[in-house]
Amino acid sequence: MTKLNQDWIDLSIRKDTAAFAKIFADDFVLISPGGAKRTKWEVVRNLLSQDIKSTIIDSLDIRLLTHETGIITCYTSFVLINDGKEIPGKVCYQDVYIKRRGRWLAISAHVTLLGTN
Repeated sequence: MTKLNQDWIDLSIRKDTAAFAKIFADDFVLISPGGAKRTKWEVVRNLLSQDIKSTIIDSLDIRLLTHETGIITCYTSFVLINDGKEIPGKVCYQDVYIKRRGRWLAISAHVTLLGTN
């Protein structure tokens, strides 16, 4: 699951929507920092509208609840580009993964914005 977490970050920066979509189960749901509920395909489409310069993992906790269920809690620092300006910020997110047909897939995520400068 550590690799999936890093892939999620890396693919977000590269805007690789095809590879990004493979991380999520078809029934994936994300709760955004503003409280909006987003489906897999809404999250993938939203990736194209973001300009993420960098993301650094500040802390990462992985808990395996069973051989087929895990939870990632991660704090990150990021830099977005908006109108040519760099905007640093921090988020905390929690992702739930399950193993389906031998593959780990994200089924749920909740993101909390901790602040931007």
